[in-house]
Amino acid sequence: MGCVTPSHSRSLILVSVSLCTYTRKCKIPIKVRNKQGAIVGSQNITFQATEPVFITSKEISLNSQNLLISSCVLPGLDPRGQYPKKCQDNCFYLYNDFGILCCLFDGHGNQGEKVAQFCQRVIEQIFVLERNLLNSDPERFIKVATDKCDKELRGNNQGIDSEYSGCTGVLVYIESTSIYCGSVGDSRGIIATTMPPRVLPAPPANLGVEREILAGVKQKRKSFVETQIHSIQLTKDQKPEEPEELQRIVKCGGRVQRLTDNLGNKIGPYRVWKQNINTPGLAMSRSIGDLIAKSLGVISEPVCTSYKRTPGDLFIVIGSDGIWDAMDNDDVGTFVECYRNKCKSLINEITLEDNINPSNSCIAQIVCEEARMRWFTIVEEEDVIIDDISCIVIEIKRNAEVGVKHWKRPVPVEEVIEKDVEGEELGLRRAPTIKEISIRDPRRGSFVSDKVDGWPLEGE
Repeated sequence: MGCVTPSHSRSLILVSVSLCTYTRKCKIPIKVRNKQGAIVGSQNITFQATEPVFITSKEISLNSQNLLISSCVLPGLDPRGQYPKKCQDNCFYLYNDFGILCCLFDGHGNQGEKVAQFCQRVIEQIFVLERNLLNSDPERFIKVATDKCDKELRGNNQGIDSEYSGCTGVLVYIESTSIYCGSVGDSRGIIATTMPPRVLPAPPANLGVEREILAGVKQKRKSFVETQIHSIQLTKDQKPEEPEELQRIVKCGGRVQRLTDNLGNKIGPYRVWKQNINTPGLAMSRSIGDLIAKSLGVISEPVCTSYKRTPGDLFIVIGSDGIWDAMDNDDVGTFVECYRNKCKSLINEITLEDNINPSNSCIAQIVCEEARMRWFTIVEEEDVIIDDISCIVIEIKRNAEVGVKHWKRPVPVEEVIEKDVEGEELGLRRAPTIKEISIRDPRRGSFVSDKVDGWPLEGE
């Protein structure tokens, strides 16, 4: 995708290491609001940050090139300690002589963690059984693998109820000349490269007020590198408000709405609902599992893309929405470039220390820790539960020496002002209402259930 090779110069990291130290003892001043939404004070909440449930770092040889792969799953938590939070993220990688298959699944619903683990077992089997297909047609392999996960989940005899449970999925296959990707839902993969893309990729959906909340902390914690980094999105997020996805859902009898509070303020993402019942509330238009949502136009077919590798490619980052809800693509790309050469290269076990920093962690964990640090700002403003955070980082080049000087720009005002999505008449109708603003919205992800008590429909 690159067209010009930049001049060679050593990359200079210009960021303070103090920004990249994460304590396990946390304190957040959460804003307290009255029923009218006005801030009337703040409440200090102290809690212990969760430790990773999975972390690994390994060097893998692919066609005489050594790639360093690290991965981490960081459980979410309720800072107030009122609601137990099961970790539902799962990521892993498989490899052979021809390529590396990286997979990430983000579960949701009561049995989302079981769905994510089930998908791993299916992928591990098909990776062995369909080796020839993977080598000859990686895109077809990704579609077959995702379809197999969904179909076997419906007919499984392992006691997993997937009516209101499911998961997102990202599969990325890296071979010597190309990268093949498939995604279902809103987990995402990016590649950081010094080669400017011929065609600028479409930006992710505007996060509106959520971007505004994070804009301040982004500027405080921004990273600077001398090398110019282009963070190219490899996958496509599948949101129910996107025109093509919306049209299919509406045609199948579903409706797409956001929640509103008692003052009429829109809350959280667009969700998929039945016409006259507040269920299932799925915040994506494609997923594995979610049988009830499947009757409303939600599908499991992945959106597949491919990328031709270039000499300027530096690393790939695959993450759950716990990453992307707190950091944008450019943020993640620049952050990883700043710290990856400072991190431990090989890790075989979880490090339990009071403070996490690059000297005792792999880059995948540091990315997850940074995303959680930015989540604290969201919690301070909105009193929400922190989502599970997971990622895989595949370093193609260590100590890259290509690049030109690049400085991060501030986020323009127009990027942080919420804009209404056009097409209300196509199915983006008014949402169920939360009666009390003090109710803590499950802002990201899906609460998928058979009933949402107390949220009547308005204007139907």
